[in-house]
Amino acid sequence: MSLDDIKLSPFLVKKLYEKTMIDSSFAQTNKLLKGPVESVDKDTLNNEPISKVQNDSIKYLGKNAKHILVIVNEPAHTFLGDDELSFLMNILNACNISMADAALVNISNDESINYEKLSSQFLPEVILFLGTAPQLLGFPVQIPLYQVQQYNKQQYLCAPSLQMLSTDKEEKKQLWLCLKKIFSIS
Repeated sequence: MSLDDIKLSPFLVKKLYEKTMIDSSFAQTNKLLKGPVESVDKDTLNNEPISKVQNDSIKYLGKNAKHILVIVNEPAHTFLGDDELSFLMNILNACNISMADAALVNISNDESINYEKLSSQFLPEVILFLGTAPQLLGFPVQIPLYQVQQYNKQQYLCAPSLQMLSTDKEEKKQLWLCLKKIFSIS
């Protein structure tokens, strides 16, 4: 394999270049000033990063525009591996949702994550547990696999891990039936 054959996912390219890309409107302003740019911070560009971390807040991927919370337990990754992230994005796209609409939280990286913190930070309307149990986070309800549950003006769904879902057709079918119900897909 030569360097010419390396293929990078869009997610990886964004992560590699997020601190060096310049907003075109900023570049236009810079041309008018005719001066070099020494450093650019994201606040100057008004460019909200897709991954947010604030003091004492839960680290997540996405923008949470539609208050859809996806919770995973992946100790080997910050969020998900490339294959699992791609599979999750395909699932969300099938539901007419993007990562801008959802927030992805990996609970394996922060032991302080619990139901109250998740609810107050994300204000979720839909919570998808993929490969983890709600009880680990102190959720007040038990949810069987593939049963959409309503509680506290929120919809919950538990399903196996993305690795298992990606390899098992029957599991994918069960998940799809539940997602159609949650997101009113015909």
